[in-house]
Amino acid sequence: MCRMHDRKARDGVQMHRFIKRAAAFITAAVMIFTVASCGEEPVVGNLGDVKKEENANEIYAVIKIRDFGDITAKLFPTAAPNAVQRFTENAELGYYDGKTIHRVIKDYVIQGGSLNGDGSDGKVPDSLYIPVETTPVTYNFYGALCLAASKKGCYSQFYIVNNHVPQDIDEVISTLSGQLSDEAVSSRLLEEDKKKYQEFLDKLKAIPKEAKEKYERLGGLYELDGTSTVFGQVIDGYDVLKALSEIEVVTGNKSDDKAGMPSKPLDSVIIDTIEIIRFEPEVTEETTTTKKSSKTKKTSDVVNAETLPPSESSDAVTDAELSGEPTDNTGTAASSEDTTASAEDQSSETTTAGNETEAAGNEAETAVNVEETSAGDDTTRAENDEDTESFTAISSDDEEVVVIDG
Repeated sequence: MCRMHDRKARDGVQMHRFIKRAAAFITAAVMIFTVASCGEEPVVGNLGDVKKEENANEIYAVIKIRDFGDITAKLFPTAAPNAVQRFTENAELGYYDGKTIHRVIKDYVIQGGSLNGDGSDGKVPDSLYIPVETTPVTYNFYGALCLAASKKGCYSQFYIVNNHVPQDIDEVISTLSGQLSDEAVSSRLLEEDKKKYQEFLDKLKAIPKEAKEKYERLGGLYELDGTSTVFGQVIDGYDVLKALSEIEVVTGNKSDDKAGMPSKPLDSVIIDTIEIIRFEPEVTEETTTTKKSSKTKKTSDVVNAETLPPSESSDAVTDAELSGEPTDNTGTAASSEDTTASAEDQSSETTTAGNETEAAGNEAETAVNVEETSAGDDTTRAENDEDTESFTAISSDDEEVVVIDG
């Protein structure tokens, strides 16, 4: 009898934690605005195939990581114009040169771009933050390049999704739906909590089939969708991303330390530079359709199109890369230290965001397991307040920006 009482009490606490995270996810989603197309050109993201194309207005970033190699990402100026502009301007001005990838969590994210190399950016005027940009064609798939966000918005830290564990979103939906319809579980919930629980499920159900299939095929962190700005996708350098995820980490990032999860590289991982490559229309007296490749790294020197590494795969990740086999691609993964957006809270509960936790025999326990995996997707969340429920957060005033699970 006593054991049954203890179990009910434990289930109640676990359910409360799930509701709290679900509420955070919903709140963040409501605060996010959707970027609409101007009608002049389609909004392009990473929902479809992402590969190298030498077309007009194509932009690529080559993140050069010392002693590891290069990570090349295709940027999405139509889907996230503000984020692309901020990132490319910072790169071209040399802001990222010499910065570190201060946060590495295997099967989660690598983060960098922090001013102080510890996840903090100093005192940042509110006017310098840009809002989160979301679209129906950008998702936190494996290899997504994103700007971490706080309650104030996005600044300079970025992360790359490092979780290639297949995600079965429909299974998560089925499990959570079962929990909500279980009288033994729902009877312990307040009406307000039930509403938030249902809204969370509705949000998962709204994920389009194509995105669900890609998450199941490539992996990623679907819980982070709508909480940070996805502005690019890695097309080359998954071998570098994998190598970075295997490095030894120690304590030193306060948000992750609180969660009992070391994330600071033992040996500093340095971003030598981030090179921006653009393909722009060449204007002549007869036509404006001829393309030229221009590299804008602190200068606007014109370079040969061969500067951009070739991409063989139509989907950002090849079968060889997913299986762990060596690839011909080299890459650099940058992560933001201060922008370790909201990984503190949930990082502690689930080190592998996106991995659906083992289902316990008890349905209430199962709900908690799913909670830890689905709620632990806020890759970009601010550590401003431990009770802050927003998924993405960049901190100012020397606060650490961390990506957490919920």
